[in-house]
Amino acid sequence: MSVVKIIELVGESPDGWEDAMKQVIKEAQKTLRGITRIGVVEQDVRMINDKIDVWRVRAQVSFRVQRGGESAPDN
Repeated sequence: MSVVKIIELVGESPDGWEDAMKQVIKEAQKTLRGITRIGVVEQDVRMINDKIDVWRVRAQVSFRVQRGGESAPDN
């Protein structure tokens, strides 16, 4: 039996939502193992002087909780 934990991360990019999502994935993979799902919760932009400054994605990252000595399954 496995337990899944869900956290939220926010990615930002001056190049668009797709790149902002790539930032979320890149950061999550640095420290989390056993990622099972990453889903977009919200997309927005920050505006400065009526122009888009940065594209933002808020995403939920799901991953299996690991106990001491366990390794993440491959699937």
